[in-house]
Amino acid sequence: MTTTEIPTAPPPRERRPRVSLFCFRAVAVLAALFAIGQPIFIGSYFAGTFEALGLHSAGAVALQGLGLLLPVAAGAVVAMHGRWWFLIWSVALFFLIHVQAILGYTRVLQLHVPVGVLTVGIAVAVAIAALRRGAGSPREVRG
Repeated sequence: MTTTEIPTAPPPRERRPRVSLFCFRAVAVLAALFAIGQPIFIGSYFAGTFEALGLHSAGAVALQGLGLLLPVAAGAVVAMHGRWWFLIWSVALFFLIHVQAILGYTRVLQLHVPVGVLTVGIAVAVAIAALRRGAGSPREVRG
């Protein structure tokens, strides 16, 4: 008697955030670079390069735009079963960037500077976390 093997379907492909993670990484790194540039530009202004204030202002506008894109990209990562905390920290960074801009444009410098330090720190931390090897591994989905 011979046995025949019944062909089985291949296991379903695991959904992983590939393209969405790449986009999130790109936006996170750009946001971190612009955030790092902000204190450099204002330091140049204080050192006497008065044109640097315009760069500081333009950097704030660019950072606000990136801050808007970051939660969108993080939402795509979460939708592809990526790390959920990317979305939480991206939304927090979005609010910090906008509060920071409001404080700067209204010249509330006693809060603008410490909130700026916090914003730069979180932006850099999010970018580093996005670039880590484990950022692309899917989270466990409860069935």
